[in-house]
Amino acid sequence: MNIVETPWERTYKFILFIFGIPFFLIGVIFRSSPLIINGIIWAVLGMGLLIKNIYNKRKLETLKRDGFSYEASVIKIFPAHMVKIGSYVTARVECLYKTEKGDSVVISGYHLLSPLDRREDLQAKIYIDRNDSNKYAVELFRNDTIVAL
Repeated sequence: MNIVETPWERTYKFILFIFGIPFFLIGVIFRSSPLIINGIIWAVLGMGLLIKNIYNKRKLETLKRDGFSYEASVIKIFPAHMVKIGSYVTARVECLYKTEKGDSVVISGYHLLSPLDRREDLQAKIYIDRNDSNKYAVELFRNDTIVAL
């Protein structure tokens, strides 16, 4: 099983290294203040996405270490309309997991799903804080099935 990536893992690199730094350097070389400002704006946006990625990874690590973990099944996929990264679709998933108190449903953060992904091919693992059940993280996995065309 492969881990499904989040959009923050890919987009910060693209924005920072394709737009931010090159626009800034070209602006400095040609002494063009609009290009420098544009490069700074893209770099700040890329750094913000990098910080979001680091925050999410640390939250997941903390919940893995200190929280409860449950196996979950994916019930629904909610695509974020108009948000695509390459051929991937940004989507949230609704997951059902069983506890001692009964069944519970959570909605994950955003993940990058391929157009061929189906809910049957996805599995989730839910990590919940021991003290606050409203703090949780969803780790999404894709089965290693090969589609023959």
